[in-house]
Amino acid sequence: MSRRPRPLKPPSKVVPAVLIVMIALVGFATLMVRLEALREGYRISTLRVENAQLENDNRALWLTEAQLSSHERLRELAQKYSLAPPTRGQVVMMP
Repeated sequence: MSRRPRPLKPPSKVVPAVLIVMIALVGFATLMVRLEALREGYRISTLRVENAQLENDNRALWLTEAQLSSHERLRELAQKYSLAPPTRGQVVMMP
């Protein structure tokens, strides 16, 4: 039976420790990137809902503006308040 030769110096424990730390850092970085992507997804979803609400509000405002500035309504208001078209000389054009 031959004996195995004994190594001259014990194997280094630094290399496995560095590898474990590197694997942990890569795993943590991957987790953080996924978390940030998830957070941005929620933010985009919220912004889409807010955008849809603002578009609905905008449509409602355009409709209200159209109703308030309709010629029929303005004619009725003019009659109600005894308004008439301006006479000559009442309108001044600015250069």
